[in-house]
Amino acid sequence: MYQQVYEQFREMIVKKRLRPGDRLPASRNLAKELGVSRVIISQAYELLLIEGYLVGKTGSGTFVAGKVPDTLLNAPAPANNKPKKITSVIASGDKLDIVPFQTGVPSIDAFPFKAWQQVAAKVLKNLKQYNLAYEDTLGYRPLREAIATYLRLSRAVHCEADQVVVVTGSQQGLNLITQCLLDKGDQVWMEDPGYPGASKCFANMGAQLCPVPVQEDGLDFQYAIKHYPDAKLVYLTPSHQFPMGCTLSASKRKQLLQWAKQHDSWILEDDYDSEFRYEGRPLASLQGMDTGSRVIYCGTFSKVLFPGLRLAYIVLPSVSLINKFKQVKNSVDRQSPILDQAILSKFMEEGYFLRHIRKMRLLYAERQTILIKLLREYLGKSVHISAAPSGMQLLLWLPNNINLVKFNEAIAMHQLAVAFVNDYALEHSRPPVISLGFTAFSKYKLKTGVEKLAQCIKEAQS
Repeated sequence: MYQQVYEQFREMIVKKRLRPGDRLPASRNLAKELGVSRVIISQAYELLLIEGYLVGKTGSGTFVAGKVPDTLLNAPAPANNKPKKITSVIASGDKLDIVPFQTGVPSIDAFPFKAWQQVAAKVLKNLKQYNLAYEDTLGYRPLREAIATYLRLSRAVHCEADQVVVVTGSQQGLNLITQCLLDKGDQVWMEDPGYPGASKCFANMGAQLCPVPVQEDGLDFQYAIKHYPDAKLVYLTPSHQFPMGCTLSASKRKQLLQWAKQHDSWILEDDYDSEFRYEGRPLASLQGMDTGSRVIYCGTFSKVLFPGLRLAYIVLPSVSLINKFKQVKNSVDRQSPILDQAILSKFMEEGYFLRHIRKMRLLYAERQTILIKLLREYLGKSVHISAAPSGMQLLLWLPNNINLVKFNEAIAMHQLAVAFVNDYALEHSRPPVISLGFTAFSKYKLKTGVEKLAQCIKEAQS
């Protein structure tokens, strides 16, 4: 995000919409206007200052430099001549502004930046002690140990550091699993609706996607074995199903594990946001119940810390798989960045990680409650709300008489990031249900978002 802010201002200076001596908005005011963290604006300004495009005057503010670098003045014009909007809507996660009700985005403003900076400073101060050549392909050993300890205590995962593979984001983890376990034509059970990143990954490999309906207690196991008895892999989100929010029941977990063991099939347990459970302790993992070494467990730091960190992990059940994964990862990616792993490792070792999770659990529970109250206040009984005691989003059933074409037009006009559950479905469609993220938004932004959403629904019913 800060890179995009930087590029916006850089382009304005290139096109002389900002001229030498022009004063830039205060970082606090601009961050508030755009609805992003002040840190994002400060990082962009700092980069422009370092490169000589801006100058800072103590007590006065930040200004366009009187003489900017020659390389800037000679920079080629952007391919798209239309001016970019900093306040564009993010529905797919690739734009600048985070707007209600984007899903899967943590509260960046609440991140412990000072603690992270202190830890990073310690790592950089002792940089010589780290192996700055090639490290272990499976990941930085202290980080793998910290992850294994955390998973044993918090998620009831049976693992040691030797079973953990550090990957550069959850999507790379899915690609790695696909390359190691699947051949073209292999059947893969997919929760329907479910995570599109996984289905695209498996489809790209040439696997046969097998959509399985999701019930109130999770994946419909009987439907799956009846229609797709020869599946090689089962992909599911058992602790908090995406996007429906349900939990896989204990009886289905036992049936699934027994079936996988008998059929020599794999289960891929994606535990993407299980830390955020607002009633009682987080549910134990499916992997912790596995006695047949059939479950591969994966998680990510993107939802817990911040997406830009680009670090995730896989827990493998056997030595043979570990060797295979190491060989494939070595040819694809060699290793994830060592400094990022070292900083995260120390962040976990010094207790900041668990404290941050506990803090976010309370904050997100509060924001979920606020969103539910606002929806009931503004929409009344015209809609049905489904909020699980966990996760980063809730579901809203739209009125039966809504015109979806008009509703989508209104959503676009009011700049809301609303996702339809049916957009995540492969085969089994549902009545109009939308997913609303709440974790990244203050009470004020949630209120303005609900006001706009209510207006959209009203316009689509008239």
